[in-house]
Amino acid sequence: MSDDAAIRVRGLVTRFGDNVVHDGLDLDVRRGEVLCVIGPSGCGKSVLLRQIVGLEHPTSGRIEVFGDPVAQGFDHARRMGVMFQDGALFSKLTLKENVEVPFKEHIRLSPELMSELAGLKLVMAGLDASTHHLKPAEISGGMRKRAALARALALDPELLFLDEPTAGLDPVTAAKFDEMLRDLADALGLTVFLVTHDLDTLHEVADRVAVLHGGNVAAIGTLEEVQASDNPWIKDYFRGPRGRAADRAHEGAGAR
Repeated sequence: MSDDAAIRVRGLVTRFGDNVVHDGLDLDVRRGEVLCVIGPSGCGKSVLLRQIVGLEHPTSGRIEVFGDPVAQGFDHARRMGVMFQDGALFSKLTLKENVEVPFKEHIRLSPELMSELAGLKLVMAGLDASTHHLKPAEISGGMRKRAALARALALDPELLFLDEPTAGLDPVTAAKFDEMLRDLADALGLTVFLVTHDLDTLHEVADRVAVLHGGNVAAIGTLEEVQASDNPWIKDYFRGPRGRAADRAHEGAGAR
């Protein structure tokens, strides 16, 4: 495994019955980059994320994280943080208690230190102390996303995985989340694997974009490189009404 690759996927095959989701998929994720993964619904983006973190197993192929194969008994939990699509917060716990969960599972700390560290992570994710005692049902969707991100960052991971982090958010809240994520990735030197459909997220946070289509990686590169692809799905994605609107918005932002 090359020194600049945090994740390497080779010859990945995933089948669910007769349905082939991945068909010999190859992918490298470089250390310190934000890789945004896009593709049509059902192409296996979230499945690939879960396989890399060891929650699911492919039919065949090889996945390595930091040079170690992801297999039975694989444990890089303290080096990874995962934010699932719906946040997956525990509804009966406060935000601070949610962030304390990884500490309780993986390290021994006094209750006082756990509470202090959890509070710091929540503040880092943009939630002030007045919200830390609240439960997920008592806050907005954007705040729940921030709390879920704080929990994903609890153990100071090197790798951060996010599944549709801006799904369901209004455009203003989504833009603020993207800005915070980019700032945190830069400040903490994170390697980020981000599954998204959000065109604005690609513009704001992606160092590279990988397109899953037809069971493999149809294109990978900078946003500009991927946009130049002749793949029909990629053309439709970037050159349709929403893609053109996103381009105009970000061209205008760059001109100001």
